Amino acid sequence: MGYLVFARKWRPQTFDQVLAQDHVTVTLRNAIKSGRVGHSYLFTGPRGVGKTTTARILAKALNCSRGPTPDPCGECEACVGITRGNHLDVMEIDGASNRGIDEIRELRQKVRYASSSGRYKVYIIDEVHMLTNEAFNALLKILEEPPEQVVFIFATTAPRKVPATILSRCQRFDFRRIPSAVMADYISGEASREGIEIGRRALLMVCRAGGGSMRDALSIMDQLVSYAGGPIDADVVSELLGLVGADLLEAIVSAMLRGDSAGALESVAGAMSRGHDSVELLDSLVAYLRNLMLVAAGAPSGLEGVSDAEADAFRRLAELTDELTVLNLIRILGAASREARRDSLPRVALETAVMTASRLAQALAIDSLPPSGAGASKPPAETPASEEAAEEPPETEADADETSPEEERPPVQEVGSAGETDEERETREREEEKNRQVFGLFDAIPRDRG
Repeated sequence: MGYLVFARKWRPQTFDQVLAQDHVTVTLRNAIKSGRVGHSYLFTGPRGVGKTTTARILAKALNCSRGPTPDPCGECEACVGITRGNHLDVMEIDGASNRGIDEIRELRQKVRYASSSGRYKVYIIDEVHMLTNEAFNALLKILEEPPEQVVFIFATTAPRKVPATILSRCQRFDFRRIPSAVMADYISGEASREGIEIGRRALLMVCRAGGGSMRDALSIMDQLVSYAGGPIDADVVSELLGLVGADLLEAIVSAMLRGDSAGALESVAGAMSRGHDSVELLDSLVAYLRNLMLVAAGAPSGLEGVSDAEADAFRRLAELTDELTVLNLIRILGAASREARRDSLPRVALETAVMTASRLAQALAIDSLPPSGAGASKPPAETPASEEAAEEPPETEADADETSPEEERPPVQEVGSAGETDEERETREREEEKNRQVFGLFDAIPRDRG
């Protein structure tokens, strides 16, 4: 046999090897043990999380020479045939290319015949949501009352597109995304058996790039082995996938939190010179700030796929700020990311957002600002007492008669200045200036136009 890609070579062959889907595998194992195997199952979930793999393992468990058993041997003729995909009684059908009523009518005719060599006839229909309404209607009767020893297993990434009449006739199992740490442990074990050297940080980067899909992560591993030609480290992964390095993201965020707009823009220019896209950099910054927000809020357990070095960097940055400031930066950069996707000059949106975030990090927190409009305009300047006296109209003789010396009015005190020291006045003026800066900064934030 020719070369097998890792996604096929490292495919789980037993229920115990399926990752992060215990709620599915335990239920199926118990159903086989107790003889309560259903006649139709619906496996839903994102791509690359084990739906088709679990369907094949279930078919092996039902047709194994030792079975039905929750632990197929993998060595008998039935198990080997199902693994290779050439067993006569286990048929995998692509719902996208066999979606019409004619194909379903043909399937209904085949279902009536007894199995040729196995104990069960198993029909696995992948991407079942691609079937037409007429095809779904043709399935209803055979799905509700199938012949004995026939099992239907449907797999889909879009369960909402499956009619309710089909859903009500199936046992539904929702597959979940595989956590990066679990995926990294599995790939590390398989890679060590293949003699492949890959660092833990590089593994976590691969798993994050896979987005919870084992198949995507293993496809990346295939590329890395061919590209590196030896040990695989984080730099190799970043170079092949074009990822924004954690060191670069830390430099930009650190500069923004310090209010160093020049340093932040220099780091952005360095990232662009390396070939990074503006939208890609904005998305990476938002994801990085999300992790920083969790650490600043005291909830680091929400971090996923983060190495020890990256966790230490988040803790260092969290000492410079608080979660409210980070939340405001996420809002600014998130709005800029949406704007950059539609703008003809996405780099301008990126640099404007970085400048705005750098200035905002120096200003007051949002909840301590005055109501909207209260600080938008500069407060009127204090009028000296001499000018007030000059502007007062001259006193007439009638006014002098009406006011006696004992009834002279006390001098009017200026608002906010009574008993105020020079230091307190300077502090108040600085806060008012910061408020005016903040309102001006929010006017510079890119708006979502739809």
